[in-house]
Parts: sequence; C-alpha cells; structure tokens
Amino acid sequence: MFPLGSVLFPGATLPLNIFEERYRSLAQRCVGNEEPFGVVLIEKGHEVGGGDIRSSVGCLARILEHREFPDGRWALLVRGDSRILVDEWLDDGPYPKAVITDFPDDDGELSMERCMEVLKRLTTLTVDAQSAGYEVPVIDAEALAVGVDAEELVYRIAQLTPSGSFDRQRILTRSNCAERLSCIEELVVGLEEVLDAMRGNQ
Repeated sequence: MFPLGSVLFPGATLPLNIFEERYRSLAQRCVGNEEPFGVVLIEKGHEVGGGDIRSSVGCLARILEHREFPDGRWALLVRGDSRILVDEWLDDGPYPKAVITDFPDDDGELSMERCMEVLKRLTTLTVDAQSAGYEVPVIDAEALAVGVDAEELVYRIAQLTPSGSFDRQRILTRSNCAERLSCIEELVVGLEEVLDAMRGNQ
C-alpha cells in the first residue's frame, strides 16, 4: 500500500518519486514481481514518516514505467486500475500493507449524453477561467469521449475538474458513476459561482 496526499482515479496516470526506504522496498518488490499496489489518500498526517490516518477507499495502481537511480531512489509512472476497499490495515514493516477487496459500483445507469452535458459545462468553465487569467488545462470534449464508456468518461472528467484532494476522494467513494457525475457537477457549479463572484468584484 502507498498512502499519498493525492487521489488516484481508475484510468488516470500518476508519476511517483520514491525516496523513503520503506517505499523503495515496495517499488522493488512490485517491479520485480510485476505486482500492483494500492494507493489511498492520507486524510490526516504526512506522506513521510508514517503515523498518518488513511482513507479506507483507494485505487489499485499498476506500474507502467520504472527507473531505479544509483542512490536507491525510484521513479514510477503508474495507472489507476480499479477501486479498492481496505478491510484491515496490517503492520507497516517493511512498508504499509493491508487486506483489501474490490470495490465495484452498485447498480446505476448513466447515459453518455448526460456525461457530455457535464463535460461541456466543465469545458465552458475552463474557457471562462482562462479568459479571467487562471491557468487551467484546455479541454477537448469530443476527443476526451472517444472510445470510452460512461464509467471511464466520468473518471476522465473527474481528473480534469479543478478540485482538492478531499473533493476528489468524495468523488472516488460514490456508489456508482451516476453519483460520481452528480458530485462533479456540484463542484463545477460551485466553481462557476466563485468565478462569477470574482468577476463581479473586478
């Protein structure tokens, strides 16, 4: 397990610079055995040194690229695979370990049309934010939706929505992709209101 100060979504990529001894051991094992590891959000505390409080919902990470440096550090590029639920935390030696189970979605239908509505609203928000001087990524809504189903698209939208770690964790823990999309839309509406307020004060 790799507790972090950030949230990994299924389908998203994340670069990791590993320098702590315990995570060097984790990287060595996972690279050597071609094993995934779990990523969970640190809800309270710090990434370095332990003694943290960790979320019980996370994401399985698979290593796409890896490099070990002469001083023992590792650089990894991982991709989120699927949601996991931590049933029990085990001893942290030589690195954090846990008993986990898959955390699949419950029943809930979501159309691609509904996904595109929220995606286009997010796209409009980012264009408005850019015109107001904020540095946000450009979104190509049509390209983003090519070749994916609704569940995958919702995670892509979540990855692009400007939000903090706790809001991202709230998205990750929703029961199904329809609930995740509603959570994202709430964030977008809130950001629209903030942007409108900032404009009004100029």
